[in-house]
Amino acid sequence: MFERNRVDNRAETLVAVDITLTDGTHVAGRAVLAPGKQVYKLLEGDEAFVYVETFEGDGTFVPKAEIKGLKVINTGRNAGAMLMTPDARNFDPYRILSLDKSAAFDDIREAYVRLSKLYHPDRYAGVELPREVKAYFEAMAKNVNAAFQALKSQGQKEEAVYKRGA
Repeated sequence: MFERNRVDNRAETLVAVDITLTDGTHVAGRAVLAPGKQVYKLLEGDEAFVYVETFEGDGTFVPKAEIKGLKVINTGRNAGAMLMTPDARNFDPYRILSLDKSAAFDDIREAYVRLSKLYHPDRYAGVELPREVKAYFEAMAKNVNAAFQALKSQGQKEEAVYKRGA
């Protein structure tokens, strides 16, 4: 009666990535991944560029020929069931670290140190906590680490500019 075809109408996935270029610079942000595709598919295809929306909100086209390495930043959202491609649609490293988008790298580092101490697993190792609370602390520790990892390239750029100016 009706022909049933497999229709893949899932939405695109945004993946948090840290791309290393051949000159040693890093581009961190969200890359668009087609429905049902794995992360390595970002580098395949006829397109000469990968579009990355930086965490600051700017969009940039990264030439595939200049990409030396691509690392997925695991947001730690699904601690129980790890996804092959973690969705970065709502991953905002500035929100996780409670900072403005104009924050200096020293402020980013300070927030990271403060929050990583707060959510570190050793801090609560001797306390009997409900399973949900432990899972929350583990997820927050992963989110804090992923947020700092995503913003670390910004700090490397600031330090390079500072060293050139000195």
